[in-house]
Amino acid sequence: MGRRFSGRWLVRLLGASVLSVAGAAATAAPLQLAMLTPRAGPSDSAGFSVRWGAEHSALAINPLIAAPGERLVLKADSRTGDRFALDAGAGTVQRLGPAHWRWTAPGRPGAYTLEVARGDGARMRFTALVTTPRQAMRGGMLNGYLIGNYPQHPAGQAIYRQPDGFIEVNTRTAELPLTPRLKLGQFVCKQDARGARYVALRERLPLALEAALDRFARAGIAASGLTVISGYRTPHYNRQLGDTRFSRHQFGDAADVFVDENGDGVMDDLNADGRHDVGDARLLFGIVDAAQADADWQRFTGGLSAYPPNAYHGAFVHLDTRGVKARW
Repeated sequence: MGRRFSGRWLVRLLGASVLSVAGAAATAAPLQLAMLTPRAGPSDSAGFSVRWGAEHSALAINPLIAAPGERLVLKADSRTGDRFALDAGAGTVQRLGPAHWRWTAPGRPGAYTLEVARGDGARMRFTALVTTPRQAMRGGMLNGYLIGNYPQHPAGQAIYRQPDGFIEVNTRTAELPLTPRLKLGQFVCKQDARGARYVALRERLPLALEAALDRFARAGIAASGLTVISGYRTPHYNRQLGDTRFSRHQFGDAADVFVDENGDGVMDDLNADGRHDVGDARLLFGIVDAAQADADWQRFTGGLSAYPPNAYHGAFVHLDTRGVKARW
């Protein structure tokens, strides 16, 4: 959930965020970029699907998050006779089968690219983000960036375990695509910072938001993307907002979003009633909630809520992928 974001203040917050990230590039060592050149003009679909870790996708661009030196297995869903190759900008690749590989992530945190290519030219690109381990934190700080202390859940549930690592973001990596319509910089915490910024992010969140955009399109809402009011929040910033102690935003699997095709900083009048109000957020809520009945949406199960506009922000929808259904 998000609080205290007005249209005017949101513009200032977003502007400050961009300036602060740009400043980080000048004061912090840049992340290593080992990027392959993607094919020009990729479509949203790769034309085939790939499985990695607990995820699978047929999108042309996908997030892949790994710890330094972590080994990840990728497998393309192939038909008889299909030929595939995995090209990596960094790290090492071991072929396990005709469409099956083990990628060992580089030992250095940073942003890299993997590309799976089918023999007929179809391609899938991964923005591979190697994290800085949580163990590098000192006194709630990570290389000068204030994260704070994660709350300890009394039940010790796995979904409340603090992130194992954090993604460093600067002015260049902020522009990296996670999916065809979402960028890494959209999930940066809005707190003031000097120097490097860090983000906790779970791959399933941007994949779910892309799936939601597809559902909106089926319902006649052809959005080119989503405005993210609030993505990752450090525990420090979450306390400043006065939000719930165990907000999913702290764990990298929640986002407060709205559709803004006309660029005015608030939710579009999606239900065409002449107003920009909670009715527009409820329309999006209903589309995503209905998707829960479909088997292909089950992996995106999580929290969902529609919020009305107030003196601080316009209407928006909260979506998270906590793994259990929650509505409020």
